[in-house]
Amino acid sequence: MIPIPATAAPAATAEPAEAPPAIPLALVVGDLPLLRGESGLGATVDARPTDPGDALHRIESDSPELVLLDGRLPEDTLTSVLERVGHPERPDRPAVIVVTEGGRRTHVESRLIDHADDFVNGALGPEVLLARIRTALRVRAVLGELARKNAELETLSARLEKMAGRMAQELRLASQLQRALLPPPLHHPRLDLAAEFIPAREIGGDFYDVVSLDHGRLAVTLADVMGKGVPAALLAANLKACLRAQVHEAADDPGETIARVNRIFWDVTPRGLFATLFFGIFDFEEGRLAYVNAGHEPGVVVRADAPPELLDAGGTVIGLFEDSTYATGETRVTPDDRLVLFSDGLADRSSPSGELFGARRLREAAVNSGHDAVRIALYSLLGEVQGWSGGRPAEDDQTLIVAQVR
Repeated sequence: MIPIPATAAPAATAEPAEAPPAIPLALVVGDLPLLRGESGLGATVDARPTDPGDALHRIESDSPELVLLDGRLPEDTLTSVLERVGHPERPDRPAVIVVTEGGRRTHVESRLIDHADDFVNGALGPEVLLARIRTALRVRAVLGELARKNAELETLSARLEKMAGRMAQELRLASQLQRALLPPPLHHPRLDLAAEFIPAREIGGDFYDVVSLDHGRLAVTLADVMGKGVPAALLAANLKACLRAQVHEAADDPGETIARVNRIFWDVTPRGLFATLFFGIFDFEEGRLAYVNAGHEPGVVVRADAPPELLDAGGTVIGLFEDSTYATGETRVTPDDRLVLFSDGLADRSSPSGELFGARRLREAAVNSGHDAVRIALYSLLGEVQGWSGGRPAEDDQTLIVAQVR
């Protein structure tokens, strides 16, 4: 057997000793008898005597944390040092203590009194001086930390302001894009239509759409996606795309078309979010309007020769349940009949006392404006709602459509 030589146990690695805390540098300007002998100052600061004539240069070059001034120095010397260090509000300046003789406040110019952090009566002994030095250094440390935090906050504020400006610009562009996606003014031989979309924020979750179909028919949609702002606007764009993909299949059965739209929208929408929607198809040759109301505020048909008719046939909201079904409603339309559709942002406008304008009052106003041109009627209704609210800003998106058969 080959003997295995014994190996020495590895020596324990000594943990590095913590560096002692740095002792603040103090420049002593002048002759301070109080510091002679065993004053105990050495354990608190690194005191370095400085000739008065060299004091300004040493303050510049050594960057001391503390300046101890002999109050018996000539006035011009005290003045030049105090002017150099500046007011205590400056966070980067050293603490300045003037040591006076026999309790006298010394001959510092009155305008420079506040430039010293403290005046200490030398007759009170070294213990008092050390206590006042510690206090002055702590105050300067706190001021320096506050200045550092303020600088960080100013930097963060500048970044936030820049980000806010960029976001505001992006929202303006998004608002312009959303406006550009709305249908252009309608020029149709059988229907006169006016519409207005007023988002509560830069962009919103309401939208309306008008699509020409075959045989001169016309599809009209007004939808309101849950929520406000950017998330609602994205969902509204998604819903519009879903509807546009299916709208040309709507001729035979609008209810089945909206059921397909619901399944597609349910599949791409976060759970719990939904939209309300009114979808109608004008068939002018047949003189009828086939429609689906999916959880939306019922539209109203205003007629000159009959009472107004609510359009409430359909089903539940879009996107909440995968297998929702929708019934198709139908009503006759003849020349001069008027369809008024609106989102709940109009009905929910409140007065200064908190009373809602309400869908019933809005429909009554639509009936009362039945003899006006559609655009005049549109802005008349918007004006009534705005007047009811006392000019207060709306809390939800507002969309209104007034369409009259020719």
